[in-house]
Amino acid sequence: MRHSMSVLLKPTSSRCNLDCTYCFYLSKQSIYPWSGRPSMSIETFETFLRQYIPMSAPHLSFLWQGGEPTMMGLPFFEAAVEREVAVARELISGPMPPLNNAIQTNATLLDEDWARFFKQQRFLVGVSIDGPPEWHDRFRVDPVGRPSHDNVMRGVEHLKRERVPFNVLSVISQSNVDKPRELLRWLVDQGFHDLQFIPCAEPAEGCRSVAEGGTSPESITPGQYGIFLTELFDEWINVGVEKVRIRWFDNLIQMLWGYPSEMCELAENCGYIVLEHNGDCYPCDFRVEEDWLLGNLHDTPLDQIVEGEMFARFNQVKSKLHANCQKCRWKTLCYGECPSYRIVNTGETEHSLPYFCGSFIDFFGESYDRMEEWAVRLGKTRGLAVPPGQMSPALRTSVPARPVRVQLDRRLPAVKRAKVGRNDPCPCGSGKKVKRCCGDRVLGV
Repeated sequence: MRHSMSVLLKPTSSRCNLDCTYCFYLSKQSIYPWSGRPSMSIETFETFLRQYIPMSAPHLSFLWQGGEPTMMGLPFFEAAVEREVAVARELISGPMPPLNNAIQTNATLLDEDWARFFKQQRFLVGVSIDGPPEWHDRFRVDPVGRPSHDNVMRGVEHLKRERVPFNVLSVISQSNVDKPRELLRWLVDQGFHDLQFIPCAEPAEGCRSVAEGGTSPESITPGQYGIFLTELFDEWINVGVEKVRIRWFDNLIQMLWGYPSEMCELAENCGYIVLEHNGDCYPCDFRVEEDWLLGNLHDTPLDQIVEGEMFARFNQVKSKLHANCQKCRWKTLCYGECPSYRIVNTGETEHSLPYFCGSFIDFFGESYDRMEEWAVRLGKTRGLAVPPGQMSPALRTSVPARPVRVQLDRRLPAVKRAKVGRNDPCPCGSGKKVKRCCGDRVLGV
């Protein structure tokens, strides 16, 4: 059976050269002690390839994360890419599908050799940066407390020099949550235009949930995050929605076009495979716990792991919503958010409200109408007939917008010869005037 799904590879487990105080994955050394220097062997990676490629081809994506994956060293990744190609050629008949590699890194170990490799092998790189030094270095330090910002920016310069495509991930913590406009402007000023923001929410040390003992010092409140999202959205519009890509907003716009979210936290269902360095598999990197161990691919083939009872049970968790979610106006833009934030909030995943529920209610209540307007406007630029006017989120997300670009392109020569005016019916067939629809492409205005 084919299963085209994402697999997150953890070649160094939680092992990292930084000691970010808010990092949830550092605690996984209780399962995979650093004293054993956890490292994925090329043999384990090949075992994974031989099980994953037949199961997922032609959609083959390799997402490298940590810890800090570059601690494996460049020779490992060179060998890994060679093995990807060799095994794919052996197992796939017909044209070779694209092999897509992405890596999330703190960038402190990057040099010109790494950058050249990423460019040659067409890696998509994600770099973790929390803003200028005074914000970034508050929590992103090395094991002896030294700041990391200068080393990160040095690594970024290597990527820029080799023209490696990369995006930036910023954790929103107490260091930067009150400065959304300044943060976005700073990132744009550095030339960063593909952005992702992740809110920090961790229970206090020794506690399983916020309900049990409050939050960690780095964590933000739901009220703070609601304001952050609202002001960030406003500033995104000011900076230019076509100039800067913000993944969370992009996914919401896509959902308002009637298409599913690519982000699991906003999707109706969630679950992917996390492959630890030794072949152990889990359904999510937030759930790398003994209770959620799906199996080891050296003992159980990956397709059986994916078809297993435990993975199916995890896939059903998100749909078990709290009663407030079931009747919430914003349900189809959230679906109860990431189950891990339910655990953070109450210690339970099923029928529980997520920690940032109030943030979303505040944000959508303040910004939905403008986001709806932008969904209609952006849909036009992408050749989609998105219904104008005001609609409920449930209605907007229920029917995919239809493409009109092919129809318009076919008629465009005749349109130009006829000198269609701004107030004439649009040739795309929407029933609206040209100036209210595809005017930019028909008239060049």
